[in-house]
Amino acid sequence: MTERSAERPDESIVFDRAADRYDATRGFPPGVAERVAALVQEAAELKPRARLLGIGVGTGRLALPLAARGLRVTGVDLSRSMMERLLAKRGSLPVDVVHADAAQLPFKDTSFDAVLGVHVFHLIPRWRDVLREVARVLHPHGVFVHGADDRAAHWAWLEGFGQAHPFKNAGVSYEQIESFPEQEGWRLVGTPCRLAFSRFLEPRRLVEQLVRRDWSWTWRLSDGQIAEAAESLRAALTRRFGHLDSSAELPSGFWVRTYRPPTA
Repeated sequence: MTERSAERPDESIVFDRAADRYDATRGFPPGVAERVAALVQEAAELKPRARLLGIGVGTGRLALPLAARGLRVTGVDLSRSMMERLLAKRGSLPVDVVHADAAQLPFKDTSFDAVLGVHVFHLIPRWRDVLREVARVLHPHGVFVHGADDRAAHWAWLEGFGQAHPFKNAGVSYEQIESFPEQEGWRLVGTPCRLAFSRFLEPRRLVEQLVRRDWSWTWRLSDGQIAEAAESLRAALTRRFGHLDSSAELPSGFWVRTYRPPTA
């Protein structure tokens, strides 16, 4: 995961600036991380001690619960600050971290039983190179597990804002994010899985997070655009919930799709 600079638009988005609040803004509600980890392990059919590589491992919100289920997890990330947060929480869990670019993985061929990429390919301009590297380091019977948070229910307002202020992801577009591996010849294994859950918070917190630029898509917006986006979000939340200071249930979820590499 990486913070793209104006000088190098080909670079991924690095999350150093978000490390101190990442868990507070992206963490799962209590008990959900364990359910998502179980979903990933089941989708990949991974037995205990299987070797799993996590791309954009971040602070370990999935690496740690997956390791707690007996998997041997290695994570790569471009943000040292994010990985330091992971290490501070790791304890005795079998999780190793490597500062590396996913487009140039420092591992031997066929090193892993599965590779996990969660909410990261929209941040990587060289995402096709990452897919090639994933195929290279996978065991011949290994799988690539692709997943992300599903928050469409309370981010629908962003579509209208994006039409007025077009901005592109550094990597894969949101419109293609679920199915882009298939477009590159990867073979879908089994049925895509979705886990539904809810988040409970005051809607005003979403506006505050936007103004603080907690989300990477805001880092490329001007102060004026941020102000306009905040007003748009505030209006959308007011229409939906009425009062923004009362706790509200925000439907959310997590989806998982499992792939095998293209055949030669």
